[in-house]
Amino acid sequence: MVIILTIYLINFFFGLRLLLYKRINSSLYYHLVLLTLLIPVLTPLFYILNVLDDYTQRKLIKKRKIDLENLPTLSNSKTTSRNDLQFFTNGKKFFDDMFMELNEAKNYIHISFFALNTDEIGKEFFNQLTKCLQRGVEVIILYDQLGSIKIKKKYLNEFRKHGGKLVPFLKIFTGINYRNHRKVMVIDNKIAYLTGFNIGDKYLGKNQKLGIWVDSALKITGNAVEIIEKRFLADLMYALKRKVEVDKYLIKQEFLGSKIVEVISSGVDISDIDLIENKVLEELYQANERVYLQTPYLILNDRFLNALLYLKHKGIDIKVMIPSKNDHPLVYQATLAYASILVSNDIEVYLFSNQAFLHSKVVIIDNHALISTHNLDIRSFIYSLEIGTLVLDKDFTDYLTKVFLKQVTYCKQLTKEMVQTYPVWTKLKLAICKLFSHYL
Repeated sequence: MVIILTIYLINFFFGLRLLLYKRINSSLYYHLVLLTLLIPVLTPLFYILNVLDDYTQRKLIKKRKIDLENLPTLSNSKTTSRNDLQFFTNGKKFFDDMFMELNEAKNYIHISFFALNTDEIGKEFFNQLTKCLQRGVEVIILYDQLGSIKIKKKYLNEFRKHGGKLVPFLKIFTGINYRNHRKVMVIDNKIAYLTGFNIGDKYLGKNQKLGIWVDSALKITGNAVEIIEKRFLADLMYALKRKVEVDKYLIKQEFLGSKIVEVISSGVDISDIDLIENKVLEELYQANERVYLQTPYLILNDRFLNALLYLKHKGIDIKVMIPSKNDHPLVYQATLAYASILVSNDIEVYLFSNQAFLHSKVVIIDNHALISTHNLDIRSFIYSLEIGTLVLDKDFTDYLTKVFLKQVTYCKQLTKEMVQTYPVWTKLKLAICKLFSHYL
């Protein structure tokens, strides 16, 4: 009895501290109340996680002012013209093209990735960058320490010896949730890659469990590149805790492309609201014909879920594509839980071939398309620092639509009958993972 009372009092104390926490996101309240009631022993852990997140959040909020002091012309959302675009779904073609452009670099290569690995493709990547350094090209890599925890620095000696810079954005334990998920590469203020791919063999389909890796990457040659470069420079200066000479990187270029591209950044270092999510919601409520979504992780907040249900009520053609296998087991169960909600409301959900893993992040709404680093999950909505491109071009969007519909032929549709016949244990797993979804 004493033990039970002690657990209850500890739970009550930390639960009350959590619910009175000033900076806690309001959408977490429902989940926290249920979790503290159902699993009281974990309440202190949830409290500690929120304290760490609050510490990181306060640091990143201060970054807003620092960014503008370092780079007054920085823009969180800007539309540009004169862009050429190339889209990749295949890892080999993406890396081949990237290596080709690295060989053409003349001044600098700026890279920001969430996950860097020193496996086979990782070693080749650093070898290519070392050759660039030997030609006198500056190379700076901004990386996330948690996402790149498997990197073996002994393989980077040549890269560093020739002047390559490897800069961590945040320390691992300053906050588990808030991570830099902006995955871009900029070359000479002329070419930029914005991608779902990271650097590692599994992105070439060499992971036996996951199989073929299907992703999305956009290569931009045009005025949008400078917007991406400025965001990189702001993040770099924050990580270095000093200013750099910005003007030498903003090399003037002449472009002849015809595509209009809006570059949008999101994250708590930019705004209290998720600017990419809000842009997608704005586009959703203007949809007249179709909404096609691809995401590896589907953990929707109420605003996004309600928007999709409203569009279905209007008769809009909605198709959602998710993987049929997991790279994070609990996250996948939560994804299936939200997918089941959509299916129960007559929204089409497609499970990609079990011979592959779908990691693509594409939103197609009528004649506009968003390609980004942003997943349709709570982690991206609330925590991760992201970047995306909204392409305002019918021809390009028509091309992406053809790619999407081709990929549908590799899918199995999730049906109401399948959802209704889930065993009790499966339904329980989905419900539990949905409850934990804010922390996955």
